Amino acid sequence: MPGDNHRCTVFDRRLMRELDKLRQAADYSSCDCTGLAGWLGDLMPELRRYTYQMLKAGITLPLLPQLSNRHLIRDCRIHNGVHRLLISQAAKRQCC
Repeated sequence: MPGDNHRCTVFDRRLMRELDKLRQAADYSSCDCTGLAGWLGDLMPELRRYTYQMLKAGITLPLLPQLSNRHLIRDCRIHNGVHRLLISQAAKRQCC
């Protein structure tokens, strides 16, 4: 039925919004020894959603200034260009 596809799309969007909220609110302290989640949250609370992917890729706070745009896209799955720019610029300011 045509209405079913629309309902699935609405459900998918709602599910993704809820997952983003959970990612932002999650406690990463057990696996985030460098404070990456806190740093991302201080930069912009919604950036915390990338913490898990970054930690999974082996990214630590001291490593951030050395990451390229390509690393942020491929390894960390940060597809929002503005978010990548904010993270990169803040990491370089922190380092230098």
